[in-house]
Amino acid sequence: MEDTVSKAKTSVMAGSRTLKEVLRRDLKDPEFRKAFEAHCLEATVAERIYQLREKRHLTQKELASKAGMAQNSVSRIEKGENSLTLRTVQRVAAALGYSVAVEFRPM
Repeated sequence: MEDTVSKAKTSVMAGSRTLKEVLRRDLKDPEFRKAFEAHCLEATVAERIYQLREKRHLTQKELASKAGMAQNSVSRIEKGENSLTLRTVQRVAAALGYSVAVEFRPM
């Protein structure tokens, strides 16, 4: 999987393909697809938390204080290094002035 991801990054960074093109190709590989699906939601949530924190002009330390957690926890969340629970997502969202909505979609 790491090798596949590295090749995808190299293709995109070299400008030979767009991210959509690389994903379209790589998602045909069952191993890549499984790994991508396992981490896509967490990466999306991590990115959104980062965006909202920046929008609110908060440091990681300030957000951590509002959410009742350590600054390094916020850092790990934003880097996608934590497997997030819904409770943690709710705590962080509330600290940012947001609520969380869960939606189930057909695959």
